[in-house]
Amino acid sequence: MNILITGATGFIGRQLVRRLQQEHQNITVLSRNGTRASQLLGVPAFDWDYATQDVPAEALQDCQIIINLMGENLGDGRWTKARKHEIYASRILSTRKLVAAAPESLQAFVCGSAIGIYPGSGDDLYDESYTVPQQLSFMQTICHDWEVEAARIESKGVRRVSIRTGVVLGHGGMLQKLLPVFKLGLGGPVGNGQQWLPWIHIDDIVSVYTAAALDARYHGPVNAVTPNSVRYREFASAFGNVLHRPAFFPTPAFILKLALGEAAALALNSYHIVPKRLQEEYGFKFRFTDLPAALADLFGKTDASEPNIAS
Repeated sequence: MNILITGATGFIGRQLVRRLQQEHQNITVLSRNGTRASQLLGVPAFDWDYATQDVPAEALQDCQIIINLMGENLGDGRWTKARKHEIYASRILSTRKLVAAAPESLQAFVCGSAIGIYPGSGDDLYDESYTVPQQLSFMQTICHDWEVEAARIESKGVRRVSIRTGVVLGHGGMLQKLLPVFKLGLGGPVGNGQQWLPWIHIDDIVSVYTAAALDARYHGPVNAVTPNSVRYREFASAFGNVLHRPAFFPTPAFILKLALGEAAALALNSYHIVPKRLQEEYGFKFRFTDLPAALADLFGKTDASEPNIAS
């Protein structure tokens, strides 16, 4: 299949390109710096600035699948007004332009989303049947509008999948930010530590995207989290154990709010999510459903304080 990927140089994108190459798919990417992306990934790449340019027609020629991973990092600093605009526009505007430019050859459009579409409080359990209310938080607004833009592709007869991704465990993302603190023995629970953390191993999220792209059964919103979410306190303990470090130092909620403002919600919100459609409709088999095993795979080499880069 001819597959076009945006956001391919990111944490998930790099691993996804590698997996699809192993599946003998023809990969092309769109990037702000196409030359750098091509050198990094070893695939053809085109320059694209979503804010100022239309999608290059050459990149869409004979394209059968688009995988859209584009989006500014939510965890990079405070959510100022300007930062919120970047976070929102990088997802919604880029998706809008990709949908508008979709070629007749296109069969599937797989787009990012996140578990932030769900209420981030309490112990209530949510699956894909959740109905989004009218009053939305910033995170819910982003995810809802992102999925709405992606769904417009269905009017062109194209299959659409929105991957509602949880916290991805790998050599990047949240773990990359937490690793230095935990290696110093200063890690621990955030807030009261009782918030749910819906996680997924990098290998499994790559498998979800691969299946969503290549398996025509996949459609609509899909929760990409393991069936075994944990409390943040459990996560901190497990991460400390695999690094052979104590993990008893709590970070009070008010400290995070002072430091990060509204962005503190990324660590303090509680998302109790299940991958109902992945398991019941598609029979998806997770490689990792046990948190200690997932962390050991990533950080369980002889020197557990260093990442297992080969995994």
